[in-house]
Amino acid sequence: MKNSNRNGIELILGTMRCGKTAELLRRVAVQRNFAHHDVLVVKPADDTKSGTGVITSRYEKGEQQMPAIEIDSQNPWEIYDILEKEERKLNKRMNAIAIDEGQFVKDLFPLAGSLLENGYDLLIAGLDLDFRGLPFGDMLKLQWFVSAYGGSVTQCVSYCECGAQAFFSQRLDENGDPAPYDSPIIMPGESYRPRCRKCFVLPGRPHLW
Repeated sequence: MKNSNRNGIELILGTMRCGKTAELLRRVAVQRNFAHHDVLVVKPADDTKSGTGVITSRYEKGEQQMPAIEIDSQNPWEIYDILEKEERKLNKRMNAIAIDEGQFVKDLFPLAGSLLENGYDLLIAGLDLDFRGLPFGDMLKLQWFVSAYGGSVTQCVSYCECGAQAFFSQRLDENGDPAPYDSPIIMPGESYRPRCRKCFVLPGRPHLW
């Protein structure tokens, strides 16, 4: 039996340190506490920002945490096995699935379409661009589902050290210098800073802004 009170897909996008995870946690809490929805919270197992089995936001002073089930970012379809197990415990269907760090999830676009078609609402937070200033994973593609299934897109705002609005996530190397375009994608951490267009530096980039 599919969810009869559909909310579609809620996307939470932005740069590093803009409060994406905090907003995801807030929405999950609101759905659980006020709408009495059963929400499955998951994250990629290779996410090193948070501890094992939890999603952590450091957006405000102190830490906000919520338990999360880890999924293989290279095989996210295992989420259906997790859903079956959790729904068996509840003896009813889940209303929604919340996914943090969605940019690292392979095949997120087809997976999201499958989950929506099977009646699950989605809340997905993630980076819109990688450190090269290019679309990160399937996050930007997911906006198509808002038109097809309903929902919303929230662009969280962060600010550069110069005070201007940030649009990029600047990766810094061990010396604190901007990482070059041809360096590998790594998990976000303390070596990333939000940057505006003027302050964003990408040595060796083949494209212009």
